[in-house]
Amino acid sequence: MNSITTQVLKLFLLLATLTCLSACNVTHFEKNNAISLAQKGELTSARTAIKRHYSSQGKNRLLYHLELATYFQLEKDYQQSNKHLTHAKDLLESFYTVSLSETALSQFSGPTYTTFHGQRYYRPLLHVMKALNYNALAIAQPENRPALQDSALVEMRQLNLYLEALTDETGGYNPSVNDKLTNQIYAILKPILAPKALLSNIDYRDDAFAHYLSGVINEQNGELDSARLQYQRAASAYENGFAEQYQLPPDTTKQAYNNLARVMTKSGGYEIELERLKGKIDPQQQNHLSQLTVIQNIGVAPQRKQFNLVLTADHDSKALVMTPIPFGTHAERQAQIQWFQMLFADTSIFDMIQNYTMGDSSDVALGFVTKRLPLGGLWDNAKKVGLIDALQYGARISVTYLAPPKERIKSTEIWVNGQKHSQLHPFHSIELLTVQNALKNANTEIQLALTREIVKAISAQKLLQKTGLQQHEVFGSLAKFATSAVNAVTAAADTRQWQSLPAQIRVAQIPLPTGEHNIIIKTQLNSGRVINQTEQVNVSGQMSLWQTRTFIDAPPQSKSSTSSSIFNLD
Repeated sequence: MNSITTQVLKLFLLLATLTCLSACNVTHFEKNNAISLAQKGELTSARTAIKRHYSSQGKNRLLYHLELATYFQLEKDYQQSNKHLTHAKDLLESFYTVSLSETALSQFSGPTYTTFHGQRYYRPLLHVMKALNYNALAIAQPENRPALQDSALVEMRQLNLYLEALTDETGGYNPSVNDKLTNQIYAILKPILAPKALLSNIDYRDDAFAHYLSGVINEQNGELDSARLQYQRAASAYENGFAEQYQLPPDTTKQAYNNLARVMTKSGGYEIELERLKGKIDPQQQNHLSQLTVIQNIGVAPQRKQFNLVLTADHDSKALVMTPIPFGTHAERQAQIQWFQMLFADTSIFDMIQNYTMGDSSDVALGFVTKRLPLGGLWDNAKKVGLIDALQYGARISVTYLAPPKERIKSTEIWVNGQKHSQLHPFHSIELLTVQNALKNANTEIQLALTREIVKAISAQKLLQKTGLQQHEVFGSLAKFATSAVNAVTAAADTRQWQSLPAQIRVAQIPLPTGEHNIIIKTQLNSGRVINQTEQVNVSGQMSLWQTRTFIDAPPQSKSSTSSSIFNLD
């Protein structure tokens, strides 16, 4: 077939890919509108959407339970919430070993056809949710209070064991594949897409906020020694990197040390340790008053979206070339290009020299919008396994990306009985945690996506050879074009996630005398909008806790706060 016809078929393939993108580039987040309903205060409709979109027995069963647990908690149905959280915890434990059959399936059909296994940072959040639910039930059911408080403490012990194991780990989890062809392709691509320096020091190594809240729950249940250990771990983690990694203010670390000092003072016998803490704590903290802990879950964690590239083979420079195909709104296209340039584009001095020596000067300029994978001596191996021939018309590669986080909150203030009291400070950024987790997994994800699409293309080529069409000049090229088009349409990235998680968690701990107090949280957005959330708090014990959810994208006329809970413990 002549070169003109080949170019025409390549153009048709590109048009087919773009047509597919316009129809099927809808993200998992957009298909499931539950969070949009929740932001309007329509929690029952949100749960209905979850049940319609997921199955309790299907490949998304983990998300089924996680999402329903969140919405039941917002509705203050804590028993149902914990029921689903228990199912979710059991599933996470059962997913420890990845099924080889599912791994093989993902290599040929894509990750969206396999069971969603979640992220490693889901587990601490799950334990925290369960413990808070048990605390709420302890207030609602005084006759069962001791047993429910014990259950909350059990969750904190399990959380501690998980975090200890997490901090002891030295490496991540990589899915193994036993298929010979897949291993060959992966081996060719792996040394080319090595992680860059920007991906260092963004591992999820510990969870300072989970330790902190564990300290609060242990303290309010009278477990002062356990509370002291958890506050110590929280303060140490915040001080030694957690706060810096997730861009948290110094007030966060100071509050953790304040809590540590308060528990030491309550317990007695820690005079030497308290002396060492001077300079790290607020000497004016009022230990004789009851403490109200306010936890504000703000916004929605960033959504995972699909990002598409085309992979072709350059015979002249013996290289594979990845070219992004931005799609969507102007902001989405910009985010896709920025993600590509940050992680994959040939922007380093080494990459530019490689492009210059392997091709011509135009490759150097194109390096900012393409990724060239010089195979060098691996080119012959790539030809031998059929990789180069399989890319005659290119292959569509789909991976995930996240839009860069935007600071939308100017401040969050606490007003007590009509008077401004203090600020709520960020104690955890699930938004940054989600983005960093995606960055850390980006290279592995694109290696697997490249491997998967190439294996699919080579497998199709071998099938054509068996049919005999491969030998016919016209029909053989048309058949190869058709298989490339089918593979382009079926390629998809895994955008599944726990969508109802907040973007940020803010905390304040304020000393108050016993009695009724009118508490208002005023969330001031950079847009100028102010969201007010009010609760009458009856402070009757040493420790009280108010947890609330603030949806900042909710329409002004809807309920921005869908739930708040008061837990007063003696």
